[in-house]
Amino acid sequence: MLTDLELRQALQQTLEGVATHPQTLDDIWLKQNHIWQEIGWQKSQLSLWLNCQKSLVKNPDSETFNIKGGAKPKADNSSQNLGDILLDMVGEFDRPMPVKLALTKLPNYIVATEGMLKSAVQEHPKLIMMGPLIKLT
Repeated sequence: MLTDLELRQALQQTLEGVATHPQTLDDIWLKQNHIWQEIGWQKSQLSLWLNCQKSLVKNPDSETFNIKGGAKPKADNSSQNLGDILLDMVGEFDRPMPVKLALTKLPNYIVATEGMLKSAVQEHPKLIMMGPLIKLT
């Protein structure tokens, strides 16, 4: 299972690959297939994530994704620490929070799976998993 950090790095590498040369959704899907399988994404979810990236633009004629402008791309959620977001959520909830509930309460700009949440909890020094619950240490 990919850790939160490894996933963010993989998403960032995906954008950097597009920066090197424009790619279609199929190209991106096939080149990083192991990542998408690991996090449980379907091709439509990858497409949604790519279309939400402010640093990318999709060419409607060739269906390729290109970098907008000339800036180095950065995954829009890569600077977010999922563990810190979960820490705030559990603190506000004031009791252990089910993972499934936490998944529904994430900010709308965060794309995550249950596995990603569990991984972020394991990596965070102030959070632990207790069965299906996220708990403060």
